[in-house]
Amino acid sequence: MPPLTPNPYSPYATADPAYRHLIPGLFGIPPAPGSLRRTACGRLAVVPDALDEGIARALGENRPEDLPEGICPDCVTAATTGRTPPGTGTGACGGCGSITGHGELCARCRQARHEAWRAGGAEPPADGPDPA
Repeated sequence: MPPLTPNPYSPYATADPAYRHLIPGLFGIPPAPGSLRRTACGRLAVVPDALDEGIARALGENRPEDLPEGICPDCVTAATTGRTPPGTGTGACGGCGSITGHGELCARCRQARHEAWRAGGAEPPADGPDPA
């Protein structure tokens, strides 16, 4: 099986751009493709256009050895053990002032700005990654 491609780019993502991240759905419903969502490893990544059914099956059957290459190892650990990696510290969000562990902006502000950026109207945050 070929390695998975990383999640799509967003200047508002905080997840490692070298990996495909696991993004849990709510009540078994996957999140909308293109949206910025929390990953199993506790960071933020863009939901890819297509979901791989084999990933959910391998995780549901507790067979991490059947997962394709390219998946975030921290996401796999979180999905198989329930333990997320330690955070990167907290601070005040520059957008709304709430406490955040996602850098200069909290998850809600990042999600709102990601949607505006996708629509063509927002500037990337100062701490966002450079485009690949």
